[in-house]
Amino acid sequence: MNRLQAYNENVTLKDIITHLNLDIVYEGDLNLKIEVPSIYQIGYELIGFFEVGEELTTYIHIYGRKESRYMARFTPEEREKIFDNYFKYSFPALIITNESIIFPEMIKSAKKHRKTILKSHMRTSATIREAKFFLSKELAKEQMIDGYVCLDVMGIGVLISGYEDAKLGVTIELLERGHRLITDNHLIIKRMAENDLEGYNFFDKSAMDSHFFLNNPKDGSKIDVTTLFGIKATRKMKRIDMLIVLEEWDEKKFYDRLGLDEVTEEFLGETIPKITIPVRKGRNLAIIVETAALNYRLKAMGLNSAKYFMRQSQMLIMKNKKKQGERSMNGDKTLSVMQLKHQFNLKVLSGENRLEDTYIKTTSIHRPSLALAGYVENYKDEAYNGVQIFSKAEFKYLNTLPEDIRMKNIDNYLQFNLPVLVLTADVEVPEYFLKKVREKNTILCRSSYKKASQVIANFNSYLETYFTPSISVHGVFIELYGFGVLLTGKSGVGKSETALELIHRGHRLIADDLVKFVKDTSGDIMGSAANLPYFMEIRGLGIIDIKTLYGLGAVRINKKLDIVIELKEQEREDVYLTAVDYQTSSTEIIGRDVPKMVLYISSGRNAAAMVEIAVMNLMASKLGHDPEKLYKEGLKRMTEEEREVLGIHEEDK
Repeated sequence: MNRLQAYNENVTLKDIITHLNLDIVYEGDLNLKIEVPSIYQIGYELIGFFEVGEELTTYIHIYGRKESRYMARFTPEEREKIFDNYFKYSFPALIITNESIIFPEMIKSAKKHRKTILKSHMRTSATIREAKFFLSKELAKEQMIDGYVCLDVMGIGVLISGYEDAKLGVTIELLERGHRLITDNHLIIKRMAENDLEGYNFFDKSAMDSHFFLNNPKDGSKIDVTTLFGIKATRKMKRIDMLIVLEEWDEKKFYDRLGLDEVTEEFLGETIPKITIPVRKGRNLAIIVETAALNYRLKAMGLNSAKYFMRQSQMLIMKNKKKQGERSMNGDKTLSVMQLKHQFNLKVLSGENRLEDTYIKTTSIHRPSLALAGYVENYKDEAYNGVQIFSKAEFKYLNTLPEDIRMKNIDNYLQFNLPVLVLTADVEVPEYFLKKVREKNTILCRSSYKKASQVIANFNSYLETYFTPSISVHGVFIELYGFGVLLTGKSGVGKSETALELIHRGHRLIADDLVKFVKDTSGDIMGSAANLPYFMEIRGLGIIDIKTLYGLGAVRINKKLDIVIELKEQEREDVYLTAVDYQTSSTEIIGRDVPKMVLYISSGRNAAAMVEIAVMNLMASKLGHDPEKLYKEGLKRMTEEEREVLGIHEEDK
C-alpha cells in the first residue's frame, strides 16, 4: 500500500528569503538546508534560560517588537553578552520583524558566530504565519497509498476503504448528493504540520484538460467524474479528518453500537479517527457516511453525543431507582409534582423544596368544597388525595365562616397527604391561608388559567393519558406526511438506517429502539421515546443526536400511531427491488387495531422511498381512494381483447 514517502530535501535559507521577500541584515551560510517545517519565537533565551532541543538547533527563529523592547532595557555590554550566549546555538537563522529594533550588539554577535540575520517587511504574526505555511508545504512528508477514496463530505475530509463494490457505489451516491471527490487511487497524503494531514491526487490537475476519474474494479473501466457531475464535484486537495472502513456484514462480529471507543489509524505518524461500517441489505451507506461526517464535526465542537447519552442514561437509571423506592406499596405508577409544574408552567408559591419528592398517585382532581365546610371523611379514602383546585369561590366561602371555625376546617383539611394545591390565575390568596399552607409545608401553585373548569379539563386529560396502561415496543417511530409510522423488524434489518434516510428526506423522528405507547382519552394510541428522546443508534457510528445534527425540525416529542410497517429481509437473492405487501393486515396495540404492512428489503437503496410510498398509499385510502378496488373495477370494464393485449390473465381478475 505504501508506494512513496518523500519530502523536499533542498529547501535552503535562500528559498525562504525569496519567498518571504526578506532583507539580509547579516549573511551567514545562505545555502544551509532547512530540515523541519517549524518556527520558534524566542523569549526565554533573552533572560539566560536555554532548554536545549529542536527549538535551539533546527527551527527558524523569530524576533519581534516585544523582544526588542525587552532588550532595550539593557546596556550595550549586557546585550552583547546575552546575544553571544544565544547565537552559539546551531539554529539556521533569525528573522527580525518590521516593528523590531536592530541593535549593533546583535549584528556583532551574529558575525562572531556566522549566524544569518534576516529582516521581514511584515509584522510578527504575519511573518510567523507565512514562514510556517511555506515550510510546511515544502518540507511536508508524503505517502502514496492505493485502495482509498478521498472525499469532501459536509466540509469534512473522509477516506473510504474496504469492500470494493460498496466503496464505488457509496462514492457515486455521495457525488450525486453534491459532495466532492479528491481521488480514488494514487492518493498522496502529505503531513503539513502536527495533526494536519492533506490528501490530494497524484496526477497534475493544473492542466486545462485534466479530469477526475473513478476506477471500476469489476471491468477496469474508468468513470469520468468531471464530465458526469461537473467541475463542482471535484477539488484538488482536502485536509483528512477521518477514515471509514466498509466491510461485509459478519453476523458473528460485534460492531460498535455506542460510539464510546476511540479507534484510530496512523498515517505518517499522525492518527485519525477510524469507523468501521458493516455493509448489508437495508443500509444506505451514503446517508451513514454523511451522518458520520456531521457527527465528527459535532465532536470537534466539543459535543460527544455518545458520552452525553451515557451520562443522561446513568442519571435516568438513578432517578428511576429513586422513583421505584418512592412508589406506593402496591407498585402503582406515580407522577412527581415537578413534572406537573413543567407540563403546565405552574408558578410555585409554597413548598418548592418538595416538588421533586412529592408524587401524584391518582387521576382524581378535586375542589374541596365539603372539606372546607368541615366534612373530611372523604379524604380518608386515598382516591381523594389527588390534585386540589382552588378558585375564587373556595375563598369566598371561607371568608363567610367565623375565624375559629375557618381555621379549624383548614387545619383538618391540610392534615391529609395532599400532593399539590393549584390556584386559578385570578385568585388573591388570603394571608391566613398562605400562612397555614407554609406551616404545613404543603405545595401551593398558581395556574395560568382563570377558570377552574379549564384547569380541571386540561389536568384531567394529561393525568388520564399519563396514568393509562402503556406498552413499550422495539422499533423506530417516525412522522411521515403527518402520519405516525412505526418501523419494526428483527435486529439488524435496517430500521434505524431507513429512518435516518427518511430524516434526510425531511421527515421527523419521535423515538428510536424503544417506543412507549399509551392510549389517550380519545382512544388514540400515542407514541413517544420510552427513555431518552432524539437519540439514534447506528451500527458502526454508535449513538448520534438527531436533534443536534439535523435541528429541531427533524424531531418531535410524540405522535399518534397510524400504521406499523414491518421490515423483512428479502429471502430470494435473485430479487433486486424492494417490495411491499400492500395486503394490509392489522396488529393490536393496547386494545386497538392498527393497520400493518410488510416491506421486503432487497438492495436497501430504496427502502426509505418504499416506506414513503406505503404511507402515501395509506393517505390515499384515508381520502377515499382505494387503488386495489379501482384496479379491479378497471379490469371489469376491459374487453377480452384489451386484457389479452395487456397480458392480463383470468386469474388476475
